[in-house]
Amino acid sequence: FFSSRRRHTRFKCDWSSDVCSSDLMGVAQALVTVAAPAATLEALVEDRADVCVVSGFNGLLPAIEKGAAVKVVGAAQQTAALAVYASRPDIKRVADLAGRTVGIGPDLGLLHVTAIALLRAKGVDPASVKFVNVGANAEVYRDVKASKIDAGVSDVSNMADAEKSRLVTLPDGKMWREIPDYPYQLAYASDRAIRGNRDAIVRILAAYGRMFRFLSAADSFPAYRQARVAGGDPSEEAARAAWAYFQGEQPYANSPLTTAARLEFLQKLHVSVGLQKALLPVETIADLSLARDAAKLI
Repeated sequence: FFSSRRRHTRFKCDWSSDVCSSDLMGVAQALVTVAAPAATLEALVEDRADVCVVSGFNGLLPAIEKGAAVKVVGAAQQTAALAVYASRPDIKRVADLAGRTVGIGPDLGLLHVTAIALLRAKGVDPASVKFVNVGANAEVYRDVKASKIDAGVSDVSNMADAEKSRLVTLPDGKMWREIPDYPYQLAYASDRAIRGNRDAIVRILAAYGRMFRFLSAADSFPAYRQARVAGGDPSEEAARAAWAYFQGEQPYANSPLTTAARLEFLQKLHVSVGLQKALLPVETIADLSLARDAAKLI
């Protein structure tokens, strides 16, 4: 990475525990932390940050429909790193979830909406499932493991522990394969920052694109493991499970690019569940030229 401080932008993330700065591709980056994914969007709208590169927040497009001055500028992880885990051995396929209790997060949050998309993809009526809000990703897996719920949607990093704990990872419940068009982690920036600091955002996207491509390489595990430990997750088992997913499925291979077709898939899903009222033109919700320009720098 270049060390020049010629350009400055602020980078917004919802997963870091510390405020810090570093030089990326000639851009001085300042990480700003928030407590929840929705607060990431608020920081951009309130001009406390410029861009968010990594976010699994599914309230972005509905917020744009309501007038939020932000746009999608790219993507990080391209497909949903989520699987359905079951505590009951008689639940072997997604079709077996009908009539069962399935753990999710908040109503129409990320876990709920992806679960609906998965059920529809497998021909199961979502109304036949008893969804239970048990909290975030980790809490869902915890309650499946404790047999408090029949099944639940949680992260791929739990797959090794699930096998050891004799839980069922549904073979047709691996969302990166069953709903491959779902754009899992979008990058987005404020309209103000795009107008006034476009070059810096392009360079930030390029820098993260380099990191994502390094993460996709076969020699990246030590660095990935170290990063997870620094972020507060000491489990080597979880790190290896997630890294194996990165290697096998290559969800970061095309970052920071995304497509209008993937955004259309997401909008149609949102409209169908009531998160959006109508499909918006792609130019209203996205400026994909920034990611294309970033890809040229990688």
